[in-house]
Amino acid sequence: MNQTGTSFGWVEVVLAIVKILIIIGFCLNFSAIAVWADRRQSAMIQHRVGPNRAVVNLPSFIVQGILVAPGILLGALAALGLGQAHTPQAAIDRMGVSLQLIVLVGWFNLVVLSWRIHRKGALNAFEQAVGSNLPRAYFYAGLAAHVVVGLLTMGLSRRVADGQMSADGAYLAARIASVVLGGLLGASGVYAALRIPKGTVGIRLAGTLHGIADALKMMFKEDFIPKNADRLLHALGPMIAMFPALVVMAVTPFGDQLCFQDVNHNGAFEFSELLRVKGAMARDAVCEGHSVPLQIVDLNVGILYIFAISSTGVIGAAIAGWASDNKFSLLGGLRAASQMVSYEVAMGLSLMGLFLIYSSLRFNPMVQWQNDYAWGIFIQPLAFFMFLAASMAETKRVPFDQPEGESEIVAGYFVEYSGFKFGMFMAGEYVEVLTSSALIVTLFFGGYTLPFLFADGIDVTIGSTQLFAYKMNHLAVTVIQILTFFGKTLLMSWVVIFFRWTLPRFRYDQLMKFGWTKLLPLAILNLAVTAVGVVAIDAAGPGLHATLKLLGQLSHLLVAIGILLMPIGIVWLFLRPVESTRFLKSSSARFANAAGGVKPTPMQA
Repeated sequence: MNQTGTSFGWVEVVLAIVKILIIIGFCLNFSAIAVWADRRQSAMIQHRVGPNRAVVNLPSFIVQGILVAPGILLGALAALGLGQAHTPQAAIDRMGVSLQLIVLVGWFNLVVLSWRIHRKGALNAFEQAVGSNLPRAYFYAGLAAHVVVGLLTMGLSRRVADGQMSADGAYLAARIASVVLGGLLGASGVYAALRIPKGTVGIRLAGTLHGIADALKMMFKEDFIPKNADRLLHALGPMIAMFPALVVMAVTPFGDQLCFQDVNHNGAFEFSELLRVKGAMARDAVCEGHSVPLQIVDLNVGILYIFAISSTGVIGAAIAGWASDNKFSLLGGLRAASQMVSYEVAMGLSLMGLFLIYSSLRFNPMVQWQNDYAWGIFIQPLAFFMFLAASMAETKRVPFDQPEGESEIVAGYFVEYSGFKFGMFMAGEYVEVLTSSALIVTLFFGGYTLPFLFADGIDVTIGSTQLFAYKMNHLAVTVIQILTFFGKTLLMSWVVIFFRWTLPRFRYDQLMKFGWTKLLPLAILNLAVTAVGVVAIDAAGPGLHATLKLLGQLSHLLVAIGILLMPIGIVWLFLRPVESTRFLKSSSARFANAAGGVKPTPMQA
């Protein structure tokens, strides 16, 4: 093999290992975060102290360094990098990016500072002026400033295109904007450090320290094995339970493809081409070089692979229940086996309608179909709810957690497990939540795509009317796709976790009846109706096809508006003023209050 072929093979191996590490790292790290989120949410809903009390006291100079260093480093990078451009148009584009970042940094710092002032009080006249307004006011002002900056950038871009603005003026504007951005980033870090009082500072990190302590505790805890247990199977149980949850992510795409253009035609990877400003890739073009799919393996039977591998997860629960020599463990293992086998039938049939529409069993064509037409949630809403219920039953989540029913069988199939083996069962359950969420996102919510985002950039087209178009770098599109996939997966995981504290647990007979007498007939009915609809649409004329495509574009527009409004709604929810209303809960308290209240008395032994 020649030199080029050897390097090509090694690069492919390295990139494959990187993709595997990304998937494994995402699943394992965010399963721990999901445990923390579950416990934190349960504390909020049950109104009790949650895992947010663990504190690490650090010297103030360390905390000040942590706050100062990122601001100064990012400021220096912004001042040195964002102002450089090769053409006047590129300079104006970079100026627009710098101005948008200036607005973002400005309103974000003011929101945080105003929130701290309302909680802790002002330190000087400047903070008194900042604290005179609510945090929401700075956020809304920042949104208006973003719109103004966008209009200003568009106007300057047109002046450059028409020759009304000189190249020197464009370069100067880009440099000034980047220097201002760098100074603002550095100043924000310095001011945040100055607000830190002398002495020691307690760091809570929103309760994540508690999760780290739990993980360390499990590592060093005693590994208890019952006297008459099968030691080999007892050890294999948690491994077999966790393995399928990780392996099913191998065929789930977290991006389209990363194209390394072979400009020199030497068969080597051209990494520098990814960073080119004009390195946009045509929407339907074939990669002229080395294409790296952002997927560990692309199988022709991708979804069938998912069903085959996920069905083996029941073996781990069954083995753990049988090998523990405990009647409660055995009952839990039997429950898990019968439940997972039963709901696999409804889960598979609920997706048959989608396969008829997508005309493929591979995930990438499914995602591309949704990007071209409409998300699966709009074309198969009933299938989505059926698949969500079945996947929750497969992952043994509330209200389908009968195999772990504490009030009935103590803790189910892992009652005789402790230490790291117990941690593997718990982590495996949350990895299953992540993988099922990733599957739901891929099948029903467009996977790694966003509305109107294509390989060559943003193209907002409704019917034959193009409302907006913006060419983007190939690497930028790829990064957005990766962040979109993992962001959607985390959001869907939060929805699944939220069910745990909002729905009661079914009885076991209700659980089995729901799967066989409700979900299964509905899945068959949905399949029949979808098959008739697909045949009718295929037989219809091109007019109906054009109408359906227009409806799909309108659904994308609706989703895009929702995505734009979502951050506004979240900020409004978190930054609204806290209003506390005092009220009396009992008649005796009301009568005592009407009689003049209760006099406090000193505590007595």
